[in-house]
Amino acid sequence: MIGILLGAGILGIIIALMEEGEFPGWWSMIACVLASLIPAAIVNAFLPEGLFIIGLAVGAVCAGCMISALCGMSVKRAIIAAAIYLAIQTVISTILYFLISR
Repeated sequence: MIGILLGAGILGIIIALMEEGEFPGWWSMIACVLASLIPAAIVNAFLPEGLFIIGLAVGAVCAGCMISALCGMSVKRAIIAAAIYLAIQTVISTILYFLISR
């Protein structure tokens, strides 16, 4: 749950910076985070580990559509925001993996 809230905060900041406005709201950001993580996890469950980028791309497209619907962004800008979010999440996950595996 903390990861979802952290992800919603990161995504909200990305959208606020891109739109030069205010934070879009917690509930819409949580919905957008779930729209990115659930499809990515499902796709990655059926793919080999080396092809995780395909799952991230599917998650970015799904999240981009949700962001566009909830925040009023164009689909292109929403997918860019979702891709930035998933790149940041990948970096954070990698850092945590290496810290925990020590």
